[in-house]
Amino acid sequence: MSLLAPPPYPQLPSAVDTYVAIDLSPDGEPARSLFAEVDDEARNKAIQLTDHVGPLPSNLTPAMARWYAAHVAGPRSAALDQVAAVLGENDAEAGTRGTFLEREISRAEDLRLAGKRQVVKAHREKNEADYERLAEARIRWQKARNAYDELHARHGREARLPSWWYIPSLLVIGAAEMLVNYESFAAVKFFTPAIATGATIVVAAALAFSSHLYGTFLRQVESRFGPHRRDGDRAAAARMFGLGTFCLSVVLGSVWYARTSYLADELIEIAVIGGAAPSWISIVGGSMIMNMVVWIVGVILAFFAHDEDHMYPVALNDRNKAEKALRALQNRINQPIQRQFESVDAQADRNIGQLRTKEQSLASSPRHAEGRKLFARIKEQDARVLSVIDAYRGKLRSRARENPIVFRKQAELPSQPAGTLDADQYAAEPIVMKYG
Repeated sequence: MSLLAPPPYPQLPSAVDTYVAIDLSPDGEPARSLFAEVDDEARNKAIQLTDHVGPLPSNLTPAMARWYAAHVAGPRSAALDQVAAVLGENDAEAGTRGTFLEREISRAEDLRLAGKRQVVKAHREKNEADYERLAEARIRWQKARNAYDELHARHGREARLPSWWYIPSLLVIGAAEMLVNYESFAAVKFFTPAIATGATIVVAAALAFSSHLYGTFLRQVESRFGPHRRDGDRAAAARMFGLGTFCLSVVLGSVWYARTSYLADELIEIAVIGGAAPSWISIVGGSMIMNMVVWIVGVILAFFAHDEDHMYPVALNDRNKAEKALRALQNRINQPIQRQFESVDAQADRNIGQLRTKEQSLASSPRHAEGRKLFARIKEQDARVLSVIDAYRGKLRSRARENPIVFRKQAELPSQPAGTLDADQYAAEPIVMKYG
């Protein structure tokens, strides 16, 4: 080979040099320019993230997207084009044109998603009424979710629903009440066994219901009378207290009547046949005390079984119901187009499989090896880009502790609801660099 002859392959393409030379250290100018945006962006209560399809990585905030476009997109795109030129040249030995696998896969995945979106668009044009109902269901779900998220942010915990044991416990309370009072009602002379049994059941149910109302009322006094109360909360609390008091009064009045009737009959019988008169305290007072003990146990169970904020479990149930209705409608709409989705997926998977097979066949090519080495340098710089982005997300997460931010994630398909993330969830959301 002549000393003046050019080398067979460029040792380091200038475009790759330019990209990897960008200073992406935390103290570098590009990183500092991004970090300077965090205070302004953190003032937003809601931040829309970038789409899954397009030249930008998905799940970037607007500040990240501007920074990426200004400092990374141009040099990186040129570097990727240079690698594509190396990998895509004709291979004389293999008798075929090379391929830049990652770029082709990235494009294939974008085409997969674009194809599904086109299927949904065509289906929507034919079934506009169903999609209008879906949009309404999504709005209801979003409102229910926002209401729950607001309460979650206030309390810093999940809503507490009554445990599975609560209803059985109330039934046990009622059963205990029946055991305490049946003898009293059965002793009333003009009560038949059926009437005595019915009266015992009614009184037991009233006492269990009263303990439920009182325990719930005491647990939720702060939410119904405190600064976060809503219109009508006080009136609802007054109704609970009044109804609980009425039921308790009916129970105690009925028991008092039954026991005093029993005591009167006993006194008449003793007056006729003689003997020691029974104590009013043991006959009437003892029964009343036993009923109050059972009632207090029920109040304690109800107190610990319910959430302190009466609207929190309601918001949770509303959110779950709205989500269930939304998913049911989504499934009904998606079912007819699922076969078309499967066709799109099959075509994309087939194309990707062919690309992988072709790439493997070129693995021994010197030109292919040279291109892979250049691409490895780009991936190293990509890791530094992601490191800067993750550092920015960490700063944004810290700001969000003082002023909560909702991050709105783009839905992959129009028929799906857009996801929402809090700062912690967004910090863990993957950001993948594209090669298209």
